[in-house]
Amino acid sequence: MGRLLVKGGTVLSMDPDIGSLRQGDVLIEDGRIVVVAPAVEVEDCEVVDADGMVVMPSLVDAHRHLWYAGIRGGSMDAVLPDIVAAQWGKLGPAFTPGDVYAFTRAGIADCLDHGITTVFDWCHVINTPEHAEAAVEAHKNMPMRAVFGYGGSMDQKVREMEGAEVTNDWSHAATLLRREFTEQRLTMALALPGLDYASLETTTADVAEARHLGVPMSFHLGVPQGGPPKHSLRRMAEAGLLGPDMSFSHCCAVTDEEFEIAAAAGAKLMSCPVVDAATGMGAAPSGRMRRHGLRPCFAADSVVATSGDLFEEARVGLLLDRYEDSLATYAAGGAVETMTGRLTAREALDAVTTVAAGCCWLDAEVGSLSPGKQADLVLLRATDLNLWPLSNLESALVAGAHGGNVDTVLVAGRVVKRDGALVDVDTDGIRRELVQARDRLYAAAGFNDIVPS
Repeated sequence: MGRLLVKGGTVLSMDPDIGSLRQGDVLIEDGRIVVVAPAVEVEDCEVVDADGMVVMPSLVDAHRHLWYAGIRGGSMDAVLPDIVAAQWGKLGPAFTPGDVYAFTRAGIADCLDHGITTVFDWCHVINTPEHAEAAVEAHKNMPMRAVFGYGGSMDQKVREMEGAEVTNDWSHAATLLRREFTEQRLTMALALPGLDYASLETTTADVAEARHLGVPMSFHLGVPQGGPPKHSLRRMAEAGLLGPDMSFSHCCAVTDEEFEIAAAAGAKLMSCPVVDAATGMGAAPSGRMRRHGLRPCFAADSVVATSGDLFEEARVGLLLDRYEDSLATYAAGGAVETMTGRLTAREALDAVTTVAAGCCWLDAEVGSLSPGKQADLVLLRATDLNLWPLSNLESALVAGAHGGNVDTVLVAGRVVKRDGALVDVDTDGIRRELVQARDRLYAAAGFNDIVPS
């Protein structure tokens, strides 16, 4: 791949040993970062002019359902039971493998355009093994890094939400698919129901299958909030199941005791600030996470009730965290007079870069501009009106940055977006296939969310 020099930008490395540089260079060789310094003198390499840009690690979404791309915004005025009844109950079973391919590919293009180059794709629309193969094919045909979370069928997911016991109906197909994961930028995990939705017997079998395959596993947890706690994390720990090869998303109803248990076990936990707030799934848990030994991670979950923009997730996650902290202070009769103990802008950025990479088990590869790591990075136009004059780098990005500021994106040193447009990606064709798949799906399901019922 040769050498590439990203030159003259404002560098936000997210590496504590390197820090931030008001002006700096990043040297890339064979797809990996070699040097990050105020100035790098080198010849015989391609140069990317980063003057007027912020150079930072690309964003990492540790929990996203890419297959929702074709029903974007369809649940903005919905709560979780509405989503289960409509998007899951009506649309989900009607998905064909072709629909999954079109929706997943569009979701990947959307991520890349917003500077998100690594995603844990929690795919729970695997109605047949062919659906999983179609999703994986979409990943292979797009230049993004991903962990593909092999989940169940839509019918299984609806039955889980309705309280019915479900059993492992994917083991053989997942085992066969595991053999296809030969590319470094695409790895596999299992997306499992866990004790919130399944019995201890089923969960024990699922965990054993994941460990037999040698893949990590991810679970939905603690939503919707309300009712008696299920204590799923504590029960998993008591059963000897909980470990660092597990991630848990949402976590709104998780108890303080369980946050401590999870931290001690090395499990990965994250919140989904915007979708949880929009659909009434629960209060932001990140403040309690922090108080009990966990660094916050913010994920988008889906685009059915969010923009999918991780800068927005960082901003909203910070605001909700501070809001919950303020409410607790007010309830105790006090006033907010210090930043001590409150989430900072740096922590909010960590939540969508370094910490999120760890929640995908990829922190040795991505999440910061550190020598030796993959050259996955983004250039933001600092000259855009919503960012200038960029006086405080971290605060300016959390307060104002959005995906529209993303000018250039690199994955493993390969430029996949330049001058504000994706490179070698047929966006017109992707959009056309997305609309066609959406129209076919709606017709097959007898579904219409254009006109309110």
